[in-house]
Amino acid sequence: MRVPVWLTLGVAALVIIFGLYRIRLGFRNDEEDARARARKGLYAMGRRTHFLIGTVYLLLGGALVATSFGWNPFGNFFGGETEVPAKNKAPTKDGIPIDGPSAKK
Repeated sequence: MRVPVWLTLGVAALVIIFGLYRIRLGFRNDEEDARARARKGLYAMGRRTHFLIGTVYLLLGGALVATSFGWNPFGNFFGGETEVPAKNKAPTKDGIPIDGPSAKK
């Protein structure tokens, strides 16, 4: 079963939008930074951390878009390479070997 392209592109769009939001948080001014540090969770992180994580999200979103269009990051690392058989080497009905004791030759 294949994952639909529209689904991977939709998830990639969400990841890229969140990465842009994190980068925007990385460019906040000192006053906004002081208010954010008083809060907890995501906003309490430093500006450089937001910028770094936002960049990672942009890279991940770009990789999702690229894999949607056929890029394989691992190439032929998993599984062996397959060769297309020559047309004259393809098996025919008479050329299929039959194993077993009742094989007629």
